[in-house]
Amino acid sequence: MLLFRRGFYLLAGFTFPGFWMLHASGAGAGLYQPIQHLCHTSATGWPSLLTACLLYLAAMGCFEVCWRLLKNARP
Repeated sequence: MLLFRRGFYLLAGFTFPGFWMLHASGAGAGLYQPIQHLCHTSATGWPSLLTACLLYLAAMGCFEVCWRLLKNARP
């Protein structure tokens, strides 16, 4: 099971740059457009980086919560 957890984080680390590029190119642009409007900028780089980081942190947080629940559920 430890291999599964390490594999998840390894996969997340390797896929993050590709996900950020996909996100910055317009996939899910509705997530970072409020930041663009708030800061009065047309840049897509740093607002998409911010939201991509938040999405990955949320996914990792959900994974950790589920992992710890499963780990503590075993006798």
